[in-house]
This record gives sequence, structure tokens and C-alpha cells, in this order.
Amino acid sequence: MSGLNTSLSIGLQALEATQGALDATSNNIANANTPGYTREVPIFSEEGENLSAGQVVGGGVTLDSLQSIRDELLNLQIQQQTSLQSSADAESTTLQQIQTSFASSSGADISSELTAFSSSLAQLSAAPTSSAARQGVLSSGQDLANAFNSTASALTSAQSDADGVVTQSVAQINSLTAQIAQLNGQVAHLTQLGQDGGTTQDQRDELVQKLSNLTGIAITQSSDGETITTGNGTPLVVGSQSFTLQTTTGSNGLQKVLDSNGNDVTSSISGGQLGGAIQVRDTTIPAFKTQLNTLATQFADAVNTAQAKGFDSNGKAGQSFFTLPANSADAAAGIKVSLTDPAQVAASSDGSAGSNGNVANLSAALTTALPSGETAASAYANLVFQVGSAATTASTQSTAVGQNLQQLQNQQGSISTVSIDEESTNLIRYQTAYEAAARIVSTIQQLSSVTLNMGTSGGY
Repeated sequence: MSGLNTSLSIGLQALEATQGALDATSNNIANANTPGYTREVPIFSEEGENLSAGQVVGGGVTLDSLQSIRDELLNLQIQQQTSLQSSADAESTTLQQIQTSFASSSGADISSELTAFSSSLAQLSAAPTSSAARQGVLSSGQDLANAFNSTASALTSAQSDADGVVTQSVAQINSLTAQIAQLNGQVAHLTQLGQDGGTTQDQRDELVQKLSNLTGIAITQSSDGETITTGNGTPLVVGSQSFTLQTTTGSNGLQKVLDSNGNDVTSSISGGQLGGAIQVRDTTIPAFKTQLNTLATQFADAVNTAQAKGFDSNGKAGQSFFTLPANSADAAAGIKVSLTDPAQVAASSDGSAGSNGNVANLSAALTTALPSGETAASAYANLVFQVGSAATTASTQSTAVGQNLQQLQNQQGSISTVSIDEESTNLIRYQTAYEAAARIVSTIQQLSSVTLNMGTSGGY
């Protein structure tokens, strides 16, 4: 009977093991379209057997565990590429928004208004006593000032939008890190029990992927689970503990990012939506603002200097055409025409009513190189080119990184995602094994019944 019992035990173990494998395979098929699901494979091991007094004791198969098939190196590479693409996307979106304000289709951009201002001066030169021509100069000057104002406003608005992204991103990061820390503890507990994290680890990986979309991160593995930091080493998750980031308004009115200890880490954050927003907010846009303010200041000074060389219709010395704010950082946003009467345009070079000698000086402010070394039109064209180039570069980078990311995701898919064909084959294989194990059990039960009945009247 001991031999039959051993065979029965082997059959029952085989039933249990193959049942577990069938369950795992069915679960894989059911989750074939579940985002982030990592396929599981059954891990079998052979039970030891001993030969004693001609009897085999032990043996059979055991289902040790279900193992999720994942490539951690690929996961890290995908997270890095995701951070890079998200950062480039954030910059590209903002730069495209800015780009439209530098080249308005309505013809109200600075370049168009510079041309209109030049044309109005040409008309004044041809008719220096014409009130309409003088009003044309005044109006085109105001339109030009408005173009500077609106362009500066567009830059400020884009910077404000990026600042809002910083606040939103930090809030989302804190929410994700809290969830990741909780799952970290669960995965660590399962690992200590010798079990595969499976679903819990899939959930954590999905959250980590979302986190990498928000900021650049570095991940190391430890016995307590994953340790996640920002690119500069600021801790976000250590085991089952999360560390929140904070935001506070800086002296410039923009949000600073602080670590859990209150240290300012804004300048060291890179990658992801947060890094891209900070880059465009603190570096890219301020550089454009500086150039625009320099152009507004130097152009206004050149026109004002030309005005001072001439006389208005009343024979008075020309006064400043443009007014600039006291703070040079607000030059483009605050430039305005200071003249209130068309007669104040200093067209005359000698004070006589019909003189147009000073119009040439006014026109020279448009055609002569400013202190920057370029004419007003050239300086603006160069600024427009830089904005367009930055937008193109960000878009190109996003596309290039996206291609790399797609390749990595395809590789990950070939390893971790469910193949219906493969799982269907496994289903048939495990089903066949289950049926064979069931036949063993059935056969042994029949043999045991016959053996028990031997020696009785009913057994013959």
C-alpha cells in the first residue's frame, strides 16, 4: 500500500501544481489588455525521492511560486527616456505658445509695426506740415509700443503658466510617492514571505512610470523595496516612507521647490514635466525677456535722441517720443508714447514750420545699428529666430526621444506583456498535464480499492 500511497501523493501534488499553472495562465489571458500587467509564469520544482526497502518514498512536483517576468534595466531606461520626452514636451508646448506672439498673422507684431513706423516717417518727410502725416507717426508709434507691450505680456503669461505647472507637478509627485511608498512596503513584505510581488509590483511600476513623467528620478533596489530620488539625490521614497516636496513663493513671485527639509532644490531639478517647466520658466523665457527689454530700451532711446535734435511745429525743442518705466526689466511691458499732440513730432531741423530735416534723424533710429550692434529690425528678427529655433529644437528632441522610447517599450513588450498565442499553447499543455495527473489519481484509487477488497469474499 505504501507504493500506492506514494503514487497517489505524487498524482495529487501534480494536480495542485498544474491547477496553479492553469490559474496563472488564465489570469495572463484575462489581463492581456490590462495596462502595466506583467505576465506570470509558474515555477516548478522536483520533490526529492528516496528508495527504501524497495519502495519509493516522496517524489512528484511542487509549484514553488508564480514569477512576474520583467526586465528592471529596461524599466529604468524607459523611465529615463520618459522623463526626457516629458521635459521636451513641456518646453515645446510653451515655446510654441510664445512663438505665435512673435509672428502674429494679424500683422500686429513688432516687425510689422516697425515697418509701419518707418512708412509713417517717410510720409511725414514728404509732407512735414500735414497734420494727418504727423498723426500717422504718432499712431504708428503707439501701435509699435502696444506691440512691445503685448509681446512682453505673452512672455509673462507663458512664464506664469509654466509656474502653475510647477505647483501642479509637485502636488502630483507627492501623491504618487505616497502611494509608491505604501506599495513598497507591501512588496517588501511579500518578498520576505518568499512570494512574488506580482500585481502589487505591477501597480508600483505603473506609478513609478507616472512619476518619471513628472520629474527625472533615480532608482536603487534595497531589501525594503525601491529607493527613489530626484536626479540630484533629493529623496522621494525610501522603503515604505515618502518625502514630500513643497512649493513657496520666491522673491520674484515665482514658485520655488523645497525638499522635505525646506531646502531650495529648484535649480537642481531636471527632467519630466516639472524639470521642463522650470527650465523654460527660469532660463528660456527670462533670456527672451532680456533681449526684448534691451531692444525696447535701445530703440526708445534712439528715437528720443533723434527727437531732441529737432523742433516741433511750434518751434520748440523736441521732447521724448517714448517713455520707459524706471525698471529696465519692465521696458517692453511699459514702453509708451509720451507725446499727446501730433504737433509735438520734431520733424524740423531748424524750427521752421516747413522743415523736414530732422525726419532723417528719426528714420535713422530704425536703420542705424543700436548699441547691441544690430538695427531694431535685425535685433527683433534675431530674437524671433531664437524663439523658433528653441521651439524646433524642443520638438525635435521630443520626437527623437519618443522613437527611442518606443523601441524600449517594444523590447519590454516582447518580454513582459502577454502573448495570447503563447498562453493558449500553455493552456493546452497544462490542461493535458492536469488530465494526466487526474488519471494517475483515478488509477491509484481503483488499485487501492482492489487491494483493500483482496482476501474478502467480495474480492474474488
